[in-house]
Amino acid sequence: MDRNGSSWPVMVSAVLLSGAVAAAVAAAMLRYGVEPAPGIASVRLGEMTAAYTTRAAAERRTAEDVRAWGEALEAALDRVSRRHGAVLLPARAVAAGAPDLTPEVEAALAALLAGRETASAGEKP
Repeated sequence: MDRNGSSWPVMVSAVLLSGAVAAAVAAAMLRYGVEPAPGIASVRLGEMTAAYTTRAAAERRTAEDVRAWGEALEAALDRVSRRHGAVLLPARAVAAGAPDLTPEVEAALAALLAGRETASAGEKP
C-alpha cells in the first residue's frame, strides 16, 4: 500500500503542472499569437468619385489619367486601411458609429498623384 500511496502525490502534481503549462500556453497564444480583429471605418467613395468624374470631364482628362486616378485611389485606400488596421467600407454601407477616414484617403490620394505627376514631369517625387 505504501507503494501506491506514494505515487498519488506525484500524479496529482503532474496533473496540476500539466494544467498550469497548458494555461500558460493558452494565455500566450491569446495575447501574442492572435491578431486583433480589424476595425471598421467609412469612406465617402461616392462623393470622391463624383467630384473626380466632374473635374475630369471639365478638364477633358484622358482615359489614361482616369485609369491612373483609379489605381492611385486603390493604393490610397490600401495605405489608410493598413495604417488604421481597419476594413474600409463606403459610407453608405455604414449606418452609424464608424469613423470617417475620407480626409485621410483624400490626402493619401493627393500625395500619390503628386508623386506620379512630378515623376512623369522628370522630377523626383
